[in-house]
Amino acid sequence: MRTISVFIASPGDLSGERKAFREVIDELNAGFGDGAGVQFKALGWEDTLASTGRRNQSVINEEIDRCDVFILAMHRRWGQSAPDAKPFSSYTEEEFYRALDHSNNKEKPEIFVFFKRVDPASEADPGEQLKRVMDFRRQLEETRKVLYHYFDDELTFKKEVSRHLRAFAKGELPSTKRDREVLILPAAILEEVERAKRTAIRQMEEAKLARDAEREAYLKLESIQLQIAEDAAELSKQGKIEFARQKFAVLVVESTQIKVLELAGAFYKRIGDLESVVSVTQKILDVIGLDVDSITAGICFENLGDVYRLRGEMGLSEEMFRKALGIFEKHGYKSGIGAVYRDLGAILRGRGELRQAEQVTLQALAIDQEQGDREGESSSYLHLGLIYITRSEYEKAEESFKESLEISEEIGNDLSLSAVYGNLGTAYLGLKKFELAEATFKKSLAIQEVVGYKEGMASAYGNLGNIYLARNEVGDAEAMYKKCLSIMQDMGHAEGLANTFGNLGRLYKRQGDYSQADVMYRKSLAIEESLDRKIGMANDYCNLAILRHSTGQHDKAEELFRKSLAINEILGRQPAIMIQCRHLAITCALRENYDSAIDFTVRAIEIGEVLGDKEELIMLNELLSKLHEVKTHTNGASIENEK
Repeated sequence: MRTISVFIASPGDLSGERKAFREVIDELNAGFGDGAGVQFKALGWEDTLASTGRRNQSVINEEIDRCDVFILAMHRRWGQSAPDAKPFSSYTEEEFYRALDHSNNKEKPEIFVFFKRVDPASEADPGEQLKRVMDFRRQLEETRKVLYHYFDDELTFKKEVSRHLRAFAKGELPSTKRDREVLILPAAILEEVERAKRTAIRQMEEAKLARDAEREAYLKLESIQLQIAEDAAELSKQGKIEFARQKFAVLVVESTQIKVLELAGAFYKRIGDLESVVSVTQKILDVIGLDVDSITAGICFENLGDVYRLRGEMGLSEEMFRKALGIFEKHGYKSGIGAVYRDLGAILRGRGELRQAEQVTLQALAIDQEQGDREGESSSYLHLGLIYITRSEYEKAEESFKESLEISEEIGNDLSLSAVYGNLGTAYLGLKKFELAEATFKKSLAIQEVVGYKEGMASAYGNLGNIYLARNEVGDAEAMYKKCLSIMQDMGHAEGLANTFGNLGRLYKRQGDYSQADVMYRKSLAIEESLDRKIGMANDYCNLAILRHSTGQHDKAEELFRKSLAINEILGRQPAIMIQCRHLAITCALRENYDSAIDFTVRAIEIGEVLGDKEELIMLNELLSKLHEVKTHTNGASIENEK
């Protein structure tokens, strides 16, 4: 058994995380470690023995030199002052650079850096300790020698440490060499900020001429804040995300300008910092004050609904969307009404209420066309296509996506184009047009990488993984899925995590690793059930049932197939119902229940004839013939051989 020594360095404000780190080591050794043939050994200052006559830090440094993995965790503190550690200002800093030098010269240890998220208000007025941490983050971003990740609490820290150590033990760490990430913020908000700045400058000149010093000073501050917002957006475009983050942190605290705060909210959403999105949105609501029924308030509630959706808190998400809808209807704000209809349609689609989802999305489309809102119209066609994908109506989905694509190309909306390409590729995948699917997925990824939209990049990676898996290019598929998983975990994107776990389950099943496939499917199912996403639940039940067949648990397989069938009947997914009936026919036959097996096969054939699925019909008719033969002449042994 291979021993992997893991050293953790952190300042004194992360005692809970240090305890969580040791819990992770114990949990890995009790489960994963034995199966992978490794034993993890936790190291830190707590483990170094006192050595008379020697500098304590020297003893700790020897442990760093010997370790295989070095973990640095930081929050608000830089670390204990170290007068005997020059040129380093803290022992934590000395430990990090000791590990980095050793890694550069000896190719070990592997270094993982984790930062606990800090609220924008603290970053705006950091104090000496936090300022050093922020400077260090910027330095890591500039040099790009070590990648770093954010976490929210002890639980997410444990997940990150476990994920990285598992990847290290299996030799599956991604390369630390990557291009600088860029992030392009929404053009519409940037244009509004620019207009507001020009207006403020003009009004400032007017106040100066009118000798209104107080108003002139106010407008000067306003124009400066708008310029800082533009500067922050430019920094994010250059890939200097930490520099942009710190400028936005100051603005969130000091500015009361709605457009500045909206731009900050868009920035935090793009980098996946959902807590900061909530705090910025709450600041906008505070600025509005008593005007809680204004259109701006409605936009805030819609944004909160989107954040809760990403977190998987669907009840809160729907509550916020409906609150926004009430405000927009009161003001007759048609564009907002259409947008919320699309939002609600997405939630209904996830719950499997497809008829209602289609109805509200068609209402949104009608409003878009009435208003001449081409961007909204493109989005409505996109959402309709997603509903048809859920029903496995791929030709209708392709038609809707192409309508959306045409409009997006017309108005030059790159982010919308990327989303359409991604979903059009899914339709092509369903139609088994693999080359077209791959080409459109790559178009989507190229745009998402340019604008730096993490959620879109993850989706594109996952879609490409589906293509490679369909072509049995398992290694490439796994690489794509793991890129997708890494981003979704960083964002805490529940729906995306469920999809990715399901994809990894299919991949491990293809490789014959049924145990790992079972773990992935169960992770996916747990999330889908928490989200009440019926289509995902149906898929996971089906996948788990197929695994049960592999181990001869035909009674358990039948139970799971029936659960999947029941959900697909609610959803009205005829192709999926046909496939579930075929699975159940074989399962019932294996349990020597031939009458039920024949009934399920006949039902599947009836659906296949309606759908015109010739390949499936050939298979089903052969199965029906075999079932009649087995029922009449044998004891069921031949159906086992047939399977």
